[in-house]
Amino acid sequence: MLAERPKDALDDIDPVRTVVLVVEDEALIRLNACDMLSDMGFEVVDAADGIEALELLEARRDIDLIFSDCRMPRMTGPDLARAVAGRWPRLKIILTTAYQEIETPPWPLIPKPYNARTLEYAVRRAIATEG
Repeated sequence: MLAERPKDALDDIDPVRTVVLVVEDEALIRLNACDMLSDMGFEVVDAADGIEALELLEARRDIDLIFSDCRMPRMTGPDLARAVAGRWPRLKIILTTAYQEIETPPWPLIPKPYNARTLEYAVRRAIATEG
């Protein structure tokens, strides 16, 4: 799990050129995450579940990062992440969950509730990571 951190070189990442797809089945949580990321300067699109996210990814080639809840109907966040990693390996993925009893995924995982500072750090770190 990622913790908050002080300002550093990750702050040099230009959010204007980064498109983040927020995938969350709870509408208010999705809206809050979208607002936080938008306030940080990122371009944000959203989906209510993994299936809708895959449809967006098919339609848009400009998405750089996926920020997804783990537990959702129709397709879980880890299932979405596996599908995305296999098909679009350049995309960065961050997962989030409110549940403690979850198998640690191979992608960054931030606990809910998260604040804007933690979310921004996780996004900037993922974008700065090669591979």
